[in-house]
Amino acid sequence: MSRKKIVTMLGLMLVSVGLLAQNKVKLSLVDEQTGEPLGFATVSVMKNGQSKPSNYALTDENGKATIESVKKGSYSLRAELMGYVTYTTTVKMESEDLDLGEIKMKLDAEAIDAASVSATGNPVIIKKDTVEYTASAFKTTDNDVLEDLLKKLPGVEVAEDGSITANGQTISKITIDGKTFFLDDPQMASKNIPAKMVDKLKVIQKKSEQAEFTGIDDGQEETVIDLTVQQGMMRGLIGQVSGGAGADIPSQDGVKSDVRYTGNAFIGSFKDDTQISLILNGNNTNNRGGTNRSGNMMMGMMGGGGGMGRGQGGWGGGNGITTSYLAGLNAASTFFDDKMDLGGNYIDNYNRNDVEESSQKTTYLQDMNVITNSDGIGNTISGGHSFGFRLDHDFSKNTSILFQPQINIGTGSYIQSSTDATLNDDLNGNVTKVNDSYTDNTGNNKNLSASGFLLFRQRLGIPGRTLTLAANVSASNNNLNGLNTNGITSYVGGTSSLTEVRQSFENKEDSYSASGTLTYTEPLGN
Repeated sequence: MSRKKIVTMLGLMLVSVGLLAQNKVKLSLVDEQTGEPLGFATVSVMKNGQSKPSNYALTDENGKATIESVKKGSYSLRAELMGYVTYTTTVKMESEDLDLGEIKMKLDAEAIDAASVSATGNPVIIKKDTVEYTASAFKTTDNDVLEDLLKKLPGVEVAEDGSITANGQTISKITIDGKTFFLDDPQMASKNIPAKMVDKLKVIQKKSEQAEFTGIDDGQEETVIDLTVQQGMMRGLIGQVSGGAGADIPSQDGVKSDVRYTGNAFIGSFKDDTQISLILNGNNTNNRGGTNRSGNMMMGMMGGGGGMGRGQGGWGGGNGITTSYLAGLNAASTFFDDKMDLGGNYIDNYNRNDVEESSQKTTYLQDMNVITNSDGIGNTISGGHSFGFRLDHDFSKNTSILFQPQINIGTGSYIQSSTDATLNDDLNGNVTKVNDSYTDNTGNNKNLSASGFLLFRQRLGIPGRTLTLAANVSASNNNLNGLNTNGITSYVGGTSSLTEVRQSFENKEDSYSASGTLTYTEPLGN
């Protein structure tokens, strides 16, 4: 290849890199008068000639924000926060990051309302204790689910286990138009609801039911996500079915690859005051389709007498291949002129985890090497049924009751086998076996738990005078039985000896708890 061609190719490569370069815009927002940092403000850049922001970010509690992945070009930058005059400026991105330093925001005497802010095309709006996102401002595909949308929202994070946090606060539940969706399992929504059906998404700091009724903060808050359904999807059934299949890449020639598959179906009706949803999910790609409801049960199974524990390498911990099947039905509706909210759900799930491990460890000593070969397989199966119910009824404008029971039924089993061989290498070509060992553990588990929450609320004549009674009860029964077998064969002086231990165990655990709180509030002063 000629020198001229090489120079030309290098030039083209450098031009391509320059075109693809994406940089950051950094800034911090402060109050013009006090100098205090302004957190949770929306900062966006809009390319000249466009009607929607191309990139955006939220300021943190220190007022700082970084807008990622901004391509070269000229942009209109906006900083917006409720109660402040919108700040706008023109920025030009070159080949380096841009630091705008400290930007001072002026208070708006008339306090900009939410409608005027949203009219600018702002994808994020801050309203006191609520952060509202416009779903259409974040690019998703037709097959994406809510979890894919959440991962694109500034301030929202989805962990590897599927748990969701917003601005550092754990999301405890997801509601649809104010109605609870699968009660206390936000992952049933995040992993199954189609992203395309969401119009608005609100992250809300919600006080406890008792605090909302009495108006007195009891310090018990939760962070919830409320979804608003697209208007065009509220007139009939919403459906989405997706699936795929493929094969693992073989680890070596001649080894047959396993087939991987995934399938998901969502059918929902969101008409008037009634919501009904059906979820079906099946795969062998380590996606449970909802919260791991068998986690605590399986921890109990891996306990007494050794369980799944493996002295050298360790087992479990999410390794291997998990096959999951899940079916869920959720319903919620309003009756008696909005005086009664009634909802419930049922979940049936099955999970199977298969683990294969193989390792070789060499310990180098001064006069010899110690070699340890280990192999093992593990199989864990769990399944169960979950029933949840919620009743919130206003008998009158002064008297209401909230009742929320839940029942969980679970079963499971495990099998774990491992072998280890230890050899000594004297560094002269002589390798001798020191010992062989094996472990075989099996177990079965049954679990039943039930809980209930009751809240009675009564207003007494004058505003602020209230009486509330809250009660919590729970009971659980857990039965575990299994057999652990361990053996070791030692080789000394040309002879071998076997030592074997067999241990059967049975654990039964029952627990009960009950608590109640009676609260009276009286307004002070006139």
